[in-house]
Amino acid sequence: MKKILLLSSFLFFLFGLDWALFRKGQFLLPNESPWNTNHFFNFLYEYKRVAAEKKTKPRILILGSSIAYYSFDASLLSQELKKNTGKDFEVVYLAYAGNSPLYVYLLLDWLFPLEPDLVVYPVNFIDFRLHRTYVMFPGGSNETVSEEALVQDALSFEEAPQSLWVFPWETLGEAGSSMKWETKATYLASGIFGFHRYKDIWLTNPTNLYQHRFGRNTSYHAYAGTPIPEGINSLGWTGKRFSFLPLAKMQKGKEGFWIEVTPFLLAEGLKSNPPGEVSLSFSNASGKTQKISLQKPGWKKVELDESFFHPLLPITAELSHVWYANQAEGAYLDYHYDPMGVRLQQTFGLEHPKENGQYIREPRTEDFRYLQMTDAEYERYFYFRLLEGLEVRPGIGYLVALEKAKKRIAKEKFRPLFHLNYLKKIADRFRDSKIPLLIINNPENPISLGWYESSPWYKDYLAYLKSLESGNVHVSDHRRDLPMQGFSDFHHFTYLGMEQMNPIYAIGIGNLFSK
Repeated sequence: MKKILLLSSFLFFLFGLDWALFRKGQFLLPNESPWNTNHFFNFLYEYKRVAAEKKTKPRILILGSSIAYYSFDASLLSQELKKNTGKDFEVVYLAYAGNSPLYVYLLLDWLFPLEPDLVVYPVNFIDFRLHRTYVMFPGGSNETVSEEALVQDALSFEEAPQSLWVFPWETLGEAGSSMKWETKATYLASGIFGFHRYKDIWLTNPTNLYQHRFGRNTSYHAYAGTPIPEGINSLGWTGKRFSFLPLAKMQKGKEGFWIEVTPFLLAEGLKSNPPGEVSLSFSNASGKTQKISLQKPGWKKVELDESFFHPLLPITAELSHVWYANQAEGAYLDYHYDPMGVRLQQTFGLEHPKENGQYIREPRTEDFRYLQMTDAEYERYFYFRLLEGLEVRPGIGYLVALEKAKKRIAKEKFRPLFHLNYLKKIADRFRDSKIPLLIINNPENPISLGWYESSPWYKDYLAYLKSLESGNVHVSDHRRDLPMQGFSDFHHFTYLGMEQMNPIYAIGIGNLFSK
C-alpha cells in the first residue's frame, strides 16, 4: 500500500509540476520573441491569447504558413475594412512558418472554438511542398511518387517539428497507423508530458526575458529595438548613419550600449587613401559632438558624453566607412549590395523591451531595397540574391530546389496528391461547419511564376482550386496582383508589398461580409 501511495504521490507531483511549468506557466510570462522568430512558441502563445479573450466584434482569422503573416497586416487590414464597410473587425493569426495543409487540417479542431466569422487562407506553391519529391527522388516526379513517402517525409521531425511540439495527439490520430512503434512512442511521450513536448522551444522566451533585463542583448535573430529613421535591417545592422534619442543609461559611467564591429569594416579603413582608422561620430542639433575610434572587431561598449543630455535631443551617429556583405566571408557573407555599418544590440534605444509583438511586423531596410528598380534591374538582382553561390550559401538550398521543382513540374500532369488533397479536406470541413472560408491563390513573384504559369499543370491547378468553391467556401486568384518589386523572394512580400496588397485583400473580404 505504501508503494502505491508513494508512486501515486510521485505521479501527482510530476504531472502537477509539468502542468504548472510547461503547459500553463510558460505562457503566463510576457512574450518578448520578435516577429518571425521562435515560430511555434509564438503560434501557441498567440492561440492561447486569442482563446482567452472574449470576442467583441466580427473575428477574421488569418490561417496558414509564413505566406500568411508576410502577406497580411492585422492593423492595416482592419483599417481598410473599416473604411470600406464602416464596421470594426478583429483580425488575428493562426499561422506559423511551414504550416502546410496537412498541419492546417490537424489544427481545425483548435480553430473552430475561436468562433471566427471568416477564415482567410492564402496559399502558394511552397505550401504544398511538391519540391520534396525531387529532393528525395532526384529522378522521380509528382505524377508517380508514392503518397506514403511524402507523408512519412512530412511527419519527420526534421521537416515538421510542429507535429511533436504543437499537435502530437492529432498527428497520431491522423497518421499513427503508418508510424513505426518507436515513432509512436515519441509522439505519445510528447502528448503526455509537456516537458518532453516543449523541450526544444520552452527555453527561448525565458532566455529573452533574462537577456533583455540583465544581458548585453548581443546574440539574437531579429532586431527589436527602437525604430531607426535611416533604417535598420532585420539583424540589426545600420547603414552609414543612424539616429536615435539617447537614454539616460547610455551616458558615461552607466550601462552605455553595444555595437558590433566587423573586421570587414575595419579593412575598409585600411583601403582608404590615405589608410586610416574607422571612426564613429555622434552629433546633435545643438552642436554637441563626440568621436570614437573603432580598432578591434567584435562587440564594443559605447558611452555617450554627458553633454548630449543637456538638452536632450536626437543624436545622429555617422561612420567614416561602410562595408559590403557580398565582399565578406563566413557568417557575414550575404549576396546583396546594401552598405553596412555596425550592428546594434537587440533592444537598442528602449527603456523596456517590447512585449507581445509576435505578429507585429516592422519595416526593415531590405524591404526598401527594390523600390526604385526597373524590372530588368530587379531580375538581375533576383538571380544574384536568391540563386547564386549555393556552394558558399547552403541556406539558399530550398530556393534552388523550388526553382528546379517549378521548372520540372511544368512538364508534368497535375495530380492532386497529399497536401493538395488535404486542402480539399479543409474545404469540406469548413463547408460542413458553415464557417466562411476564403482560399486565396496568393500573389507570386512574376519571375518565378513565369517558370510554370503557362503550363498545363498550372492551369489544372487553378481549376482544382476553383473546384473547391461552393456555398461558404470561396476561392480568389491574386497571382498577378503584385509587381516583382513587392517580393523579397518567390512568395514572400516585402513590407511595402504587404502594404500594397492589404487594400486589395480588404475589397474581396469586405464583399463577403456584404453578402
